[in-house]
Amino acid sequence: MKIGILGSSFNPIHKGHIAIAKKAINIFDLDQVWLMITNQNPLKKGYEYLDYNTRIRLLKKSITSKKLIIKNFEKKTKSVFLIDNLEYIKKSFPKNKFIFLMGTDSFLEIDKWKKYDKIFKQMPLAIFNRYGTKKKSLESKVSIKYKDYKFDHRTKKDIFENIPGWYLINDFDVRESSTNLRQKSKV
Repeated sequence: MKIGILGSSFNPIHKGHIAIAKKAINIFDLDQVWLMITNQNPLKKGYEYLDYNTRIRLLKKSITSKKLIIKNFEKKTKSVFLIDNLEYIKKSFPKNKFIFLMGTDSFLEIDKWKKYDKIFKQMPLAIFNRYGTKKKSLESKVSIKYKDYKFDHRTKKDIFENIPGWYLINDFDVRESSTNLRQKSKV
């Protein structure tokens, strides 16, 4: 099976998360997208989170496709760090092919993530344009470091066979974010 992994705190889930998952299914011919919820983003300490069960309930309510599956590997790995969870997934599901899905806003900060170089070696990345961050992400330290591993529309079919590798989805621009939703709900 070919599986996309969309990791987030889903605090709360929004249209952009679902749009990324559905677009990835179409672009990469994925069998499933795992919505991998994290209890806490390690880069957002002191951050206000909705209750975990509330976030799960909202996730379940938002899913309209059988191809979207909620997963929480942190219970097994005892780690909130992406690399630990990706390594666990690769060991636990060796016959599957995986691609990690993220926005350009997250790609801008990936060099702050624990062992980010190892993330690139675990599975390819699909990076979705997020409003106002595409140009910055393409000029980022990580983008420059991994420029030779960037796939284009002609070679994306090979992305599962060539690691490290990353692919930028340009024709995607969802402006909604969890932060904006939380701010609107406080008004």
